[in-house]
Amino acid sequence: MQPHAPTHLRTLAMRLHRWVALTLGAWFALLGLTGGVLVWHAKLDRALNPEWFGPRACAQRSATPVADALEVFAHATRGATATQVMAPAAAGAAFTVWEKPPADGLRRQHFVDPHCGVYLGKRAWGAARIDRAHVVPALYELHRALLLRDAGHTAVGFAGLALSFVAITGLWTAWPRHATREAWKRVFTLKRGASTHRRFYDLHRATGAWLALFLLLMSLTGAYLCFPKQARALVATLLPTSPAEMRKPSATQPSPQPPDVLVQRAETLWPDTTWSRLQLPGGGKGAWDVRLLQGAEVRADTGDTRVRFDDAGSVVDRRDPLRGPAGDRLIAWLFPLHSGEALGVVGRVAWSAFGLAPALLLFTGVWLWLRRRRRAAASIVPPARPCR
Repeated sequence: MQPHAPTHLRTLAMRLHRWVALTLGAWFALLGLTGGVLVWHAKLDRALNPEWFGPRACAQRSATPVADALEVFAHATRGATATQVMAPAAAGAAFTVWEKPPADGLRRQHFVDPHCGVYLGKRAWGAARIDRAHVVPALYELHRALLLRDAGHTAVGFAGLALSFVAITGLWTAWPRHATREAWKRVFTLKRGASTHRRFYDLHRATGAWLALFLLLMSLTGAYLCFPKQARALVATLLPTSPAEMRKPSATQPSPQPPDVLVQRAETLWPDTTWSRLQLPGGGKGAWDVRLLQGAEVRADTGDTRVRFDDAGSVVDRRDPLRGPAGDRLIAWLFPLHSGEALGVVGRVAWSAFGLAPALLLFTGVWLWLRRRRRAAASIVPPARPCR
């Protein structure tokens, strides 16, 4: 069905499409290119830093690895405050302990082997460095926040919304006025034997038409990651969801439980689960947040199953992305769709290839715009000089 709209509205949409794309096109291209690489970020990080993310040979095995990891961290950092412990990326690999950000604001990861009691090193997440320890986190933060932390993260969210606008206006202006089969064929194909200008125009239009839905998916899921509370509130207007914030303990309880006991207790709440992250209590509220991965979850790296304990080990709240409200199940798909992991290896390969699309659209769009300007300048006839 053809969208009926007055000609002046289509002209306005075309102009807005052109100027928003020209203004932010280099940014869109950067997001696409970095995103196309980051779908493999875990594998790249492991290949570059096998001493942290690969299996380690150690005859000893600890019955309380989380507590031992925190002890090794505290000893190596002389009592720095830990905020989170991450399970090993592979069996026998190092545990990751996140440190409370110091005055410089950079988050730091520390890598420890609790089984052998060995401290393996640290890195500043998002530092603008290109050595093998920092290149993947730097690329991740460049994509997520332009290496500008919270302000950059917000700006990237608005860029995602702008990309959605460009995709929608581009698809609208490419929509044939008379939706015949031949007209649609011209939209999605390149004309053989055409002039250079026509080839660039067809390439720009066809690329945008074929990948419009992908661009919308990437931009909207990316905006969700930047504005999760607002996006969750929007989803809640259409589908039932759990409260945005998990419940907090009413008061700190006596007899605090060891972290390993809490992790084991969390794993018994669902069949076929393994823990991936443990958030330590903060602000004196006595809450421990455990994230787990169920076998059937679409987010296969860390999972999105969560349980919160008070300091005495009582369950305060729990979230199940497989059996929770419909809105929660929808939200659980957004990050895996953005990262490509929802579709497995095929999805990651496709996402890497499609990540080139914004750069291609920018190149062809700038070429067409420059040619248009040159032709407009050439068509201006200079005024005749008066005879003397």
